[in-house]
Amino acid sequence: MITEIAQPVRTAVIGAGCRSSQIYQPILSNISQWIDVVAVCDPVKEHADEMAQSLGAKAFYDIHELVKNDEIEAALVISPVDSHHSISVFLSEHKIHNMVETTWCNTLRQAREMIHTAQSNGVLTVVAENFFRFAVDRFSNAVRESGYIGKIHRIFSYNDHTGYHNNSRWIHFAKAYPEWVQSVTHTMPTMPFTAPPARGYNDETYRCRFLAFPDDFMVIDSASNIKGFLGRLCRPGFTEWQGETGTLVHTGVGNWQWETKINRVYEDIHFPTVSPVVYETPGDRFVKAYADTPQGRIEYINPFVPQKTCKHINLPFYGCAIMDELIDFALAVRGVKEFEYSAQDAMMSLVIELACEESAAQQGKRIDIGADMNFDVEAKAEERLRQEYGADPYDVENMLRISYPRK
Repeated sequence: MITEIAQPVRTAVIGAGCRSSQIYQPILSNISQWIDVVAVCDPVKEHADEMAQSLGAKAFYDIHELVKNDEIEAALVISPVDSHHSISVFLSEHKIHNMVETTWCNTLRQAREMIHTAQSNGVLTVVAENFFRFAVDRFSNAVRESGYIGKIHRIFSYNDHTGYHNNSRWIHFAKAYPEWVQSVTHTMPTMPFTAPPARGYNDETYRCRFLAFPDDFMVIDSASNIKGFLGRLCRPGFTEWQGETGTLVHTGVGNWQWETKINRVYEDIHFPTVSPVVYETPGDRFVKAYADTPQGRIEYINPFVPQKTCKHINLPFYGCAIMDELIDFALAVRGVKEFEYSAQDAMMSLVIELACEESAAQQGKRIDIGADMNFDVEAKAEERLRQEYGADPYDVENMLRISYPRK
């Protein structure tokens, strides 16, 4: 059951590119009782006009003009990562709540400024993290709560994603931040290949990360080529939630196709009892996931069933995750509940990413995670932004003047 609100949040969509128009737009048209899109802003006029017309909103081509609209309470920032810091800070300064796409930003200084500016102006800034809202992740929580495979001490993941999204998944599952991380990488030459969005490669880097959380919980997160090029295992790869008496196993069997099962071991049986996980998707709508075990049914019932599916990724699960995060944001803006993934959580996902990069750069050195982190790799990110855009990455006005074409 989804909580209703008396008045939908009057919202602007900032960025009307591929992700916005093909993934968010169909979902937004389903949830007008929570989010009322009153404006669309994009420097590319035809993109803004087309999306605004489809959502019955007003088109803007400059964010400075957008914030003059007194109707706007909140904004969905669906633009390239390099633009996130300046847009979020600018919106918060104008007392507009903002949910920003992943990856949240490039540096910890940017993250801290985003959080500080939002808090100083009494608004929310959060990350639009949807991966921990996917069906298998919601179901993994149901498995943990059931106690069927005992306490889960470890997650092993290969070629599922690795990076900011997975960092968020592990934080959300652990309900804690890691105490230390360790990472190694290995790069090998390959035949030339092109991966979307139209990027050419002549090599491939494998990353293996160890994340140590409190309460004897560890994640081993590794990947080499998550989109399955060169014949590698494609997304969703392979992930195990390893408990004291069994394992939840999630295996990719094709691009965005998978099988899930629960293996439970009993003392007097040599082989595990296997309980397949069933995903009910009538009419291409994800309704629930469940497994019938010898000890009863384990089930996750999905309250987020959009009437329209995403155009770009035609999966019943993906639209549900987007719908989940959008309604979560609206409820948080209205003060009905706290957003499920806080701004501090969003910053910690970035801390993990930078710490893993730092560890790999130091030949796998263990990096302790503390409250006030600083990384050498962060300086490289800052320099990359300065070189690419010819502007100080912390200069909000100068960064707002830049158009960020899809790369």
